[in-house]
Amino acid sequence: MRIHSHFQPIISLTHRRVVGYEALLRASIAGQSCSPIEAFQRANLEGRIQQFDRACISSHLQAFSQLTTEDQWLFLNLRSETIHPDNHRSAFLKRFLERKGLGSERMVLEILEDAIEDPQQLKAFVEHYKAAGYLIAIDDFGTGASNFDRIWQLEPHIVKLDRSMLVNARNNSKRQRWLARCIALLRETGALVLLEGVETEDDALLTLDSEADLAQGYYFARPSADGAFEETRLVDSIHGLHQQALKGQLQRHFAQLSKEKEIKNHLLQAAQALQSQGNFAQSTLALQNHPAIERVYLLNAQGVQTVENICAADKKTAAIYRPLSKSVGALWARRSYFRKALEQPGQIQLSEPYLGLPDASLDRTLSIALQVGQPAQLLVLCADLPAAYLEP
Repeated sequence: MRIHSHFQPIISLTHRRVVGYEALLRASIAGQSCSPIEAFQRANLEGRIQQFDRACISSHLQAFSQLTTEDQWLFLNLRSETIHPDNHRSAFLKRFLERKGLGSERMVLEILEDAIEDPQQLKAFVEHYKAAGYLIAIDDFGTGASNFDRIWQLEPHIVKLDRSMLVNARNNSKRQRWLARCIALLRETGALVLLEGVETEDDALLTLDSEADLAQGYYFARPSADGAFEETRLVDSIHGLHQQALKGQLQRHFAQLSKEKEIKNHLLQAAQALQSQGNFAQSTLALQNHPAIERVYLLNAQGVQTVENICAADKKTAAIYRPLSKSVGALWARRSYFRKALEQPGQIQLSEPYLGLPDASLDRTLSIALQVGQPAQLLVLCADLPAAYLEP
């Protein structure tokens, strides 16, 4: 078997340049190309998988040392068989790197999150190599048994999201929101987030919108023996993506502001009618009939709901959520839309998206605190609408 290395550039979208390369195995048997999976299967059948893995890493390091690079990282995939107590040999690897003129701070060791069954063994391995100055990346997050708890335990430097997460988010606004929230949560662990499989301009724009830190894929550069890419084209392409993304964001922002203004006016008119008439159902009639409004309700100064939800006929609670449908007496004091309304009486508040009750939909809530009746009683008028309504 003959082996050699290819390298695929990894891009920082913010810095508009290549910040690393992933080393990829290329193998052939008797002159015929074979996939990395086939190559490792053959080595496994011969009982030489660890030796073969070391040979691959040696090939990657040798080839990488010949590339013209500055401070770029080298991403190395580690086999699960190498993650065990007997392979805590960072000093040996460091000496090998020094002979190639490389430092451990430029090595990113890619590990599959569920590579081994013993989480403590994996954690010990990760901590050993982190202490020795290597960077750790969790690969293919979003597949198999991926979970955030393990990310918090391992605290990797980089998390690589499997391309399936990007593919699934294409043309699906709900999954695009989830992708952005997933990335935000991963960044809270202290990790940079890399999106793999960026193949089209739409993928690249989605990567920007989701605020991933790094990107990798055919759209930017294909793997090659020398990791070559057209620097001018890459910089221009990323610059164009930023401008296109900014234009789209501004268009969506202004469209959202227009919708917000229109629906806030409906709430304000309902609040004014309630103050003058005191009849909740009659005062909010126009608000109830707005196509986006799911339900309208009133809270007292303690956050207790004082009347039953009023919903349009076509927006009644589904039967499966009927146990949650009766809301009189429910306490919503912990909700931000209630607290902010009390902090700024007479000012309309609009919450961030949250999972609303009674039908477990992703909602936003409009609210306003006002004085009603004689003697005056402080109430908070609320109206729920789907979060997607304000997302053009």
